Amino acid sequence: MEPISLRVEQPCGDLLEFLAAALPGLPLTRLRRIVAHGGVEVDGKRVDHLYAPKRGETVSLRLPGTPIVQFKPEKMPIEVLFEDGDVLAVNKPAGLGVVPDPQSHEARFLNGVLYYVQRESALPCERIHVVHRLDKETSGVLLLAKNVAAARHLSERFERREVAKEYLAVVLGEVAAEEGEVDLPIAQGTRGRMRLRARHGRPALSRYRVVERFRGFTLVEVRPLTGRQHQVRLHLSGIGHPLAVDPAYGGREALYLSELKPGYRKKEDRPEPPLMARLTLHARRIEVALADGTPLAAEAPLPADFERLLRILRKYASAR
Repeated sequence: MEPISLRVEQPCGDLLEFLAAALPGLPLTRLRRIVAHGGVEVDGKRVDHLYAPKRGETVSLRLPGTPIVQFKPEKMPIEVLFEDGDVLAVNKPAGLGVVPDPQSHEARFLNGVLYYVQRESALPCERIHVVHRLDKETSGVLLLAKNVAAARHLSERFERREVAKEYLAVVLGEVAAEEGEVDLPIAQGTRGRMRLRARHGRPALSRYRVVERFRGFTLVEVRPLTGRQHQVRLHLSGIGHPLAVDPAYGGREALYLSELKPGYRKKEDRPEPPLMARLTLHARRIEVALADGTPLAAEAPLPADFERLLRILRKYASAR
């Protein structure tokens, strides 16, 4: 991939602060790794994260496999869970990605958030900064920073494992243990997937507990203690209970009412619509200490499709 060149118009602290301000769609942790692996040069010379770019210099960096988000403010409904002058917590719906689309290089949800913070917020700002991610088909709490200092603080909290995350997942099968721990390393795979139990994988640890059992399914709460890509999905699959809908890691393509409701009659003139055709995973809660020490706890209510799935399971697949 050709390097990206950024002209320094105004000095902006150290190299990471400059990159975060110029490329707010990339998590600060990823920018730090790129710098650490020698992926950034200033006027043709490799520099470290402490270097302070000067006016008139050109900063070049390579981003293999990662398109740059093209921010275009776009009006759309944004459910705000928490906001102050530095941090924004929103409820991301399923179907909208945080990672940019590989074809358009756009992330529509971030465009919607940008519109909100620039034109609708009582505490407006010009940019937003990604500090962690949710899969496109996962709903729930997403934290964003409204300035570089907040991005640096939140990124450090994530790196130090000082952020508590809680997910709800509907999985295949009836989980036997009331609670458990999954300690299985994760490594990069192919075609956007990750691999479990890889020899050179990075350590990954999750804890789970059963919330509710159904015939053939279980609702579990998962708390990932590390932040690997696809960690919750892989760890649930690793214990033999993949997400009910997750074809990449052992789940189904979709769930249908006809599979659960006795005597369901399919309409001959049209195909049956799926009960749920996205990951059966919701990021319910996130907790972190803000820069001034104030604790933040943001919780996202279950979306309508997830609520409906649970109602159907309770009605037609009760374990009692």
